[in-house]
Amino acid sequence: MLALILVLFVFFLFILYFVNKGSTLTAQEALGNYLNAVIGGRTEAAYNYLSAADKAKESLPDYKNANSLGSGLIAQVIGGKISFALENLDITGDRATATVAMTSPDFPLMIQDIFQSLPPAGIPGQTLETLTFVCRHISHFLDKYQGKGLPMQTTKETFSLLREGDGWKIKR
Repeated sequence: MLALILVLFVFFLFILYFVNKGSTLTAQEALGNYLNAVIGGRTEAAYNYLSAADKAKESLPDYKNANSLGSGLIAQVIGGKISFALENLDITGDRATATVAMTSPDFPLMIQDIFQSLPPAGIPGQTLETLTFVCRHISHFLDKYQGKGLPMQTTKETFSLLREGDGWKIKR
């Protein structure tokens, strides 16, 4: 009977070890989940991947206020165009540095395009004229970028990670 209890106890520890090990993310998985949360506008999920030191500096409400993408529709449209690929991950002990290739719409080019298209007089002052002006300009750029496609850019960005008690976290 004692042998059976001992075998069950060892089996229980074995299962507990593997279940616990399976819930700990690798540095690559933690970074990917963090980036997907940020791109998807899920600020609370992104906040959960931050290091304890970063969380101590900024509360969840402050983080949400500073990092919210605003309208869910806009976040889905723009976020759906952003992708990333891990190019390099250097792990040294409890620290890691990741280089990520981020591909996204070329926002500076698009903003420059919009501002260059504005007439020297600027936006009209009357409500109905402004409505017509804004709708025509937005429609023009939607048609333009739908036909030609969005101008895209790829940049390399570096992320730091720390291994904490509950797994890898992003150090901002």
